[in-house]
Amino acid sequence: MEKLNIQKQLDSFANKRLPYWEDFPDFELYMDQLVNLGNRYLTGFLGAPLTPSMINSYVKKGLMSRPVKKKYNATHLAELLVISLLKSVYPLDTIKNYNEQLLHEFSIKESYNSFAQIFNQALKNGGYVQPLANSLSLSKLTKHVIINAVIYKMVGEHLLQYKSKHDHI
Repeated sequence: MEKLNIQKQLDSFANKRLPYWEDFPDFELYMDQLVNLGNRYLTGFLGAPLTPSMINSYVKKGLMSRPVKKKYNATHLAELLVISLLKSVYPLDTIKNYNEQLLHEFSIKESYNSFAQIFNQALKNGGYVQPLANSLSLSKLTKHVIINAVIYKMVGEHLLQYKSKHDHI
């Protein structure tokens, strides 16, 4: 019975997913819209919701591109989603390095969609995607490892919460 309950907990991640670039709005957003949309896309992935001050901090530290006339676009949204997921595991300096090296390695659209695809596949697999080290480039292997670390943390926290709820029964 316990194995069935654990599997149910892992399966709950299979229904979650990051949006792909094509799911983003094709118009510019103001800060409050960016925050609301980011929080909607990250529901179930983050402990604390996004705030305008977080976004301002990411821009100030060079993690996110500067808005144009206080308006944000799909690039900002992609950067925000990746930063928000990675910051649960990695320091901001590491995330900045990651963004510079991998998120902008091709077009931002291709790089983000690659990230989302690997992330979503790991969610479907209960928290892990096996990187085939000999068939991947260094950047793809790095994406796999980084994403697996984030998802393992999320799954581990979820299972710990489940365990603490059910240990008292």
